[in-house]
Amino acid sequence: MSFSSSYPFLPLWLFTLLFFALLLIAREVGIWFRRRRPAPVETDKEKDEDAFAMTSVMGLLALLIGFTFSVALSRYDERRELVVKEANAIGTTWLRTGLLEGQDGERMRDVLKRYVDARIAFGAARNHDEERAQFARTEALQNELWAVMSAGIAGFRDTPRASLIVTTTNESIDLAAERLATREAHIPSRILRMLLLFAVLAAGLVGYERARQRKETTLVLLLFALAVGLVIDLDQPSTGMTNVPQTPMLDLKESLGTPPAALPPR
Repeated sequence: MSFSSSYPFLPLWLFTLLFFALLLIAREVGIWFRRRRPAPVETDKEKDEDAFAMTSVMGLLALLIGFTFSVALSRYDERRELVVKEANAIGTTWLRTGLLEGQDGERMRDVLKRYVDARIAFGAARNHDEERAQFARTEALQNELWAVMSAGIAGFRDTPRASLIVTTTNESIDLAAERLATREAHIPSRILRMLLLFAVLAAGLVGYERARQRKETTLVLLLFALAVGLVIDLDQPSTGMTNVPQTPMLDLKESLGTPPAALPPR
């Protein structure tokens, strides 16, 4: 399991662990600088100023993490909603194949079954190369589906019945392209790098200001590392623990066993 091109090619758990280790190292560097500095006698005012600086930096770091989490969660929700919309569009197309006459409906349903399998495989892709390969398979089936549909409506192309079939077929194809776009849309790498850099600098300040509180600061840095790991996990559509569910597509696949009602005989 690896990240997309926006992230280092490391498993998520390893990235989080290494990031936590980096925060600890930054804290130790801060402690080292503190010990090299002569210990002055601080007034209450100076202590308050140090506490203010510490609180400000940690608050800003929390704000940055919250912002990136909000972006990642919004895109995760968008990907999840598109799976539902695409499954509904394909399901409606399946029902409307009953408007086709003779073997045309059977041929279109056969393509739709294979198309759903391709969409499930696309949703389960574990890396960028597999994702692209499955989308290429999707595009090939889209061309086949459109050709079969066009042949099926040739005898009544300018009727409302044909429009019903064309509309949902076109919607299914469009939603596939939207899903690809949202899967490839991640938190901008510049924002992520700034977040990581700011976290490292904040960890150094924590070590400098709280040199004697190793246990407490270790817990704080662990929470920050886990929060960043969760942001990255949400930003990935299928890898990690927080995957975009494919349940609507799987339910659709199970429902495709029953052909829709055919046109009544004339």
